[in-house]
This record gives sequence, structure tokens and C-alpha cells, in this order.
Amino acid sequence: MNKYLKVLLVILTVMLLNACAGGEEREDIQMASLKDIDSIYLENGSINIDVVSAEIEELEAYLLLYDNGPGIVMEKGKQKLTIRLKNDITRLFKIDRMPHLEVRIPTEFKGEIIVNGSSGNVVGKDLQTHDLQVNGSSGNVKLDFLDFHSEVHVTTTSGNVDISLNEDEPDATLLLKSNSGRRSVGIVLNNHQQSKKETKGTSESGDYKVQVETSSGNISLK
Repeated sequence: MNKYLKVLLVILTVMLLNACAGGEEREDIQMASLKDIDSIYLENGSINIDVVSAEIEELEAYLLLYDNGPGIVMEKGKQKLTIRLKNDITRLFKIDRMPHLEVRIPTEFKGEIIVNGSSGNVVGKDLQTHDLQVNGSSGNVKLDFLDFHSEVHVTTTSGNVDISLNEDEPDATLLLKSNSGRRSVGIVLNNHQQSKKETKGTSESGDYKVQVETSSGNISLK
């Protein structure tokens, strides 16, 4: 066997053994003031993330870890806050012990919240946002609003999207697009228009836009 191939096999074996080794749970907790911040960017990549609206004064980020790898990175720019994790290639070998991120955002924040991921699932809880955008590929998106008064834009490739506005007649204009996935709407729409790849209509005065687009994922809105 080629000596370079042997070395590569040894490295891979060590990485796999390290990945399989159990690690103690630990939590990385960080907080940030949202003064002068208009945009929050959450870069979750392949890890699952919970986005929660809460009656708090500052943003709170909680990362549950099962290893000694890197934690939360917060970067403040001009009117912008970015939250992400440093890359760690060893986590590719321990899918069942990936970190889990929860970001709690003050209900008083009226700027935009943008979640950018790939295969990680996005869950929104008790949402009272004003402008929420979620971009992903194969990760599923589940958004549950406590008080709906928000622009909502969700784009995925194969991930399913489930949105609960929790109002019989939300003040919304809907546009749902899916090439091959199923679409389900559980609220009464005015000007309801349905085609093979698109569902649209309005409820009440339609002040807030709810736009969801997937390639092969299913869409449910209620």
C-alpha cells in the first residue's frame, strides 16, 4: 500500500475515533446589546437553531456543545450583528452530537432578522418579529408566531416549511411557491389563486407579506 495512503488512513481513523468519543455537555452563553442595530444575521450552517422572541433587554445566545470545539462568534458592524460558529471539520463525523444553538431576541427589536443555513433545521418559537427571513437548503423550517405582525420570507431547496400564524384571519398577503412539493393553507383567503406551482391570496387587509419558496419541499401554513 502506498505510504501516503497509509498515513491518510491513520489520520481518518484517529478523526473517527475522536468523533465517536463521548464528550461532556457544556454551554457557551453570550449576550449583546441591540442598540443602533438594524439587522441580525444568524449563520447556522448545518447545526439546528431555535429563534425565540422574549421579554428581555439584550439578545441572548446559548450554544449547547458536546465537545471542546469552537463556540459562538459575535461580530458587530455598522448597524449589524452577526452570530455564527467557527468551522470545525471534526463535527462532520459526529452528526448525532452536533451543537444546538438558541438565540433569544427582545420583542422590542423592530429590525430584520436573517437566518442563513444549509442542512440545519430552523425553529421559531413565540415569534413576535417584524421582519424575518430564512434561507436554507435541505434543513426544515418551522415557525410559530405568538403575535403575528411581521414580514416573512422563507426560501429552501428540499427542506419542508411549516408556519403557524395562530390567527383565524391574519393580516397577510400570501405567496407560496413549490416546484414539486405539496402546499397546504389552513386559513381563508380572499382573491385565492391556485396553480400547479403557486398559491396566493390575501387575508384581512394584507399588510404583511408572507412569501415561501421551495424547490421540492412541502409547505404548510395555518
